[in-house]
Amino acid sequence: MLLILPCNRCVRYGDYSLCPNWRIVLQSIGDLVGAGLVSLAAIDTCKPGIVLWGEEEGLRWCDKYPSSEFYYKREPWMLPILKQAVLRDVRELATLYRSIVYYVNVKAYREALRNAEEALGSPPIFNAGPPQANPLSYRSRRNRGKLRRLLIHLSADAMGKGG
Repeated sequence: MLLILPCNRCVRYGDYSLCPNWRIVLQSIGDLVGAGLVSLAAIDTCKPGIVLWGEEEGLRWCDKYPSSEFYYKREPWMLPILKQAVLRDVRELATLYRSIVYYVNVKAYREALRNAEEALGSPPIFNAGPPQANPLSYRSRRNRGKLRRLLIHLSADAMGKGG
């Protein structure tokens, strides 16, 4: 399965996992990633769209802050572009992954992923939270625990269905 997290400023170093917002999630699910049950990707303003982990090396030039309050209010024409790009990417990725889960705290990213979820219907896309679009909710041990349980549940379902 694929887990989509928000991009971060470590794109400039060519590795999203160097920044705290990915490291904290990896503390909770790193074993699932290491076991090959979960692949990671980012929803990114730089591309715009979904970037698989490892492909961010090509975005080193970019360092945009995706906050709805800053970027998407100043550049409102970018949100429809992001939505269209995410829908295109999720459609393609849905052919490669049994399920796609997203755990993002950026309002514009949540909106773009929710749009893709609605356009494609029910699963394979799952909104794993966090409940509020803010850093505290994202970092919450409780919310990361819910994310972990969902990923384990979906992995068990996939194993039970022969894949």
